[in-house]
Amino acid sequence: MRNTIIITVLLFVAVIGASIYYFSDLNGDKNGDIKPFTFLPRETFLVAAFNNDAATENIFKDFEIFDALVGKEEMQRLTRLKKDILQNTSLQPFVTDTEIFLSFQPDKDKISSLLIIPSIKKMEKKDFGFLLSELKKSFTVNPVDSSEYNIYSLQDAHKDSLLYIGCSRDVFFATYSKDLLARVLEDKTPKLENKQITFFGENKGRNSPLRVYFVHDQLKNIAQQLMRSNYGQVISLFDNLGGQSAWNLNFKNDALILSGESETEQKKENYIELFSAQSKTTQELYQYFPESTASYLSFSLSSKERFQEDLKQLFRKRKEREKLQTLKESILKEKGVDIEKDLPRLLGNEFALVEQSNQTELLFVKVAHADSARQILSKLSTTATDSIQRFDTTSQLVYGWLGDPVKSFTRPYFIQMGDILVMANSLQVIQEYTRDWQRKDLLIGTLGFKNFEKIQGNEANITYFSRTRTSSPIISRLLKQPYANIFNDKKNFGYQDFFSWSFQISGNNGKFLSSIYGIFKSKNALGATAEWTYSFDNRPITQPWVFDHSDTSQFILIQEQDHSLHGIHPSGKKLWSAVFSGRVIGQAQQLKDRSIVLVTDKSRLYRFDPMGKPLPGFSVGLAQRPSYSPTIATLNNQQLLFIPAENQLLVYDIDGKEVEHWKNKNLNGSILSAVQVFNNHVYVGTTSGHFYQFDQQGSLIKEEQIANSRFQQAIAISADAKGTPKLYAVDSNNQLYSMDFITAPTKHKVANWQPKVKLAFANLGASSTPTLFAIDGKEFSAYNLTDSIPSFTYSFSHETDETPQFFNNDKKENWIGVAVRANNLVYLFDEKGVVYDGFPIEAMPMFYYGKIDYNSSNYLLCVRRDKKLYAFKN
Repeated sequence: MRNTIIITVLLFVAVIGASIYYFSDLNGDKNGDIKPFTFLPRETFLVAAFNNDAATENIFKDFEIFDALVGKEEMQRLTRLKKDILQNTSLQPFVTDTEIFLSFQPDKDKISSLLIIPSIKKMEKKDFGFLLSELKKSFTVNPVDSSEYNIYSLQDAHKDSLLYIGCSRDVFFATYSKDLLARVLEDKTPKLENKQITFFGENKGRNSPLRVYFVHDQLKNIAQQLMRSNYGQVISLFDNLGGQSAWNLNFKNDALILSGESETEQKKENYIELFSAQSKTTQELYQYFPESTASYLSFSLSSKERFQEDLKQLFRKRKEREKLQTLKESILKEKGVDIEKDLPRLLGNEFALVEQSNQTELLFVKVAHADSARQILSKLSTTATDSIQRFDTTSQLVYGWLGDPVKSFTRPYFIQMGDILVMANSLQVIQEYTRDWQRKDLLIGTLGFKNFEKIQGNEANITYFSRTRTSSPIISRLLKQPYANIFNDKKNFGYQDFFSWSFQISGNNGKFLSSIYGIFKSKNALGATAEWTYSFDNRPITQPWVFDHSDTSQFILIQEQDHSLHGIHPSGKKLWSAVFSGRVIGQAQQLKDRSIVLVTDKSRLYRFDPMGKPLPGFSVGLAQRPSYSPTIATLNNQQLLFIPAENQLLVYDIDGKEVEHWKNKNLNGSILSAVQVFNNHVYVGTTSGHFYQFDQQGSLIKEEQIANSRFQQAIAISADAKGTPKLYAVDSNNQLYSMDFITAPTKHKVANWQPKVKLAFANLGASSTPTLFAIDGKEFSAYNLTDSIPSFTYSFSHETDETPQFFNNDKKENWIGVAVRANNLVYLFDEKGVVYDGFPIEAMPMFYYGKIDYNSSNYLLCVRRDKKLYAFKN
């Protein structure tokens, strides 16, 4: 099976949909008539209709998706055609507010398009003559030999090719193919069937700007037109399906979507027809597919019993039932397994085929009873490795279980993972997949698939998906050279700018609902086109910070691996750079005089101005290596820097002098994150469960000790309803402690986190009470401090051990940033845990979101693998 082959047909549909949408009217709702369909040859690939309206002149001219699909040159030609023909004043009385049709037909070794415009009133011979005379003002007009059909050629100064126009029974025609126009106007040419025309007429979307009509039997003809060799098994599933589809266009900036109804001839020998009796249901198997997926074809069942009964009828219709009965009797005798009863009972509600980028295939089957499946399948197979088995019998076993899509699986190897079976014809393919699964190297972790999930739902009976990045080489090899050239042409076209193409089919009381999706990587989308980039010699090792530079401007600060610190203008230009001793620990911070304070792992304290110049007396050597950012606070009218240094608390004034009455503050255990200062008191917590309250002179007021507990990461402090300060901390048993240093500490268990959970406290919005954030493997949750019920939870596709970042703006809006290093994606959440529009985005951990200058828009500042800082405007 070559799943990826079907993408060529989707591309074809998308080109047509985009090209004619350029002419459409968003407000049009006229139905027109079906006369244009009666002219169309039987081999018509596709037809689309839209309303002609003067208001469409500038609609969508800036939408890059059209240029990507149709090609920039073709868009220019369509624009001229619209201006010189459709908007010609002599034609306006006949075509204003009419319905215009565009059809596509095979034309020798190419596909030709035909524009069909039914007149809204009867056209006399003199009217057509007047039109020709008007066209002569813009074109060289000549009659063609087939004058009995009123065919004329038009040539303009912009293009060497001739445009042919004609008129018959008050219908205008325009095409660049003279042979096509002659076939259309010739009455003896076999035309579309009446039942097809009737269906199209009955399924016009009155409120849709664009209607697309397709005869199913043309699918294989389109494939043969575009492809070098015979089409594969996916398209063959639709052979002899019969019937037709009518789709309406739903437009988005970053997607092309066609959806509507499909009617078949209900031929019992066609496999797809089995699903007309099903109804759409949730599909979940895609969560298991490897990152190397080029395409997949997934089937889901609302009624397993109906599917199995219809599958038996299909085999009877094909006269294959006797062969399967013989296989059943043989297995029952040899293995003691009744495959006709036992296997259907084991089938879950979903199975899927995956084609990988190297064109190997995997079959995924959800089973209903995992333990029973393991027992029964062990009787039908032989052990190949510790966990992988191989069926003893031929492919007829799997074919008899699931039908046509699995016909290529000849005595496959398989592994059972819970209630999922994974099969392949090669032991090596199965082994490689298990490594992908263990590494969580999966399709759902890719940025493209996350964009796909936002637009296309996961409820259907049949879903086909093709991922452009991994399927492009396969598609290029399958297409005939002229079409391959178009597909690979990044200058004039933009097929490589699509994340994916897909279609979905759902049963609908004997008919089908169907949709086609093209997910586009818009150059205007956040993370696609940078406003500027800044290059480093080495990998950046800190997040970007944004600080004030002057009364009128700000600047960006970031450090790279050689310990150089860079000051960058909001335009991306270098302001300055300087080499510091060591890596910045924690956060760089700005004082009111705009000087920057930070500490490094080489036990240095720095303070410098916005141009990178050190203030007098700096840098300062510290007695011990800092373990976290300084806390800046004012006590006794003196601005102080509280610097955690493992089990020591170092305190300096802003001139870099150590404060005498804070010296020798040796604590029991390593200091937890930042020191907290509240109401002129200083609070410090340590890993060993010691919590200290100091007055502003550095004298210890009280020490709380939580015995037999280890504490991790952050602490927070806030006032309760009575104004009493409370300190919060979480121990290694996931107990949240609250202590006011007056009464005994209280505690409650928050969750069952793993030992490597990442915790952080932050005040969101106007709330004075902190929120606790936890990243536990794949789960990101937020908790208030009074109970164990998360206010939100979000699941990532990969585990992450990054600590959340927090951003806010002058509107008191708060954003929470999380990076997932495993797939190089960064997320931005609002306070309710909703992923911010435009995210996730491909980037390395440690980023910034917000303004980069006083009056700027919000920007994402992030680093990618090429060691550049990217500025993306939102």
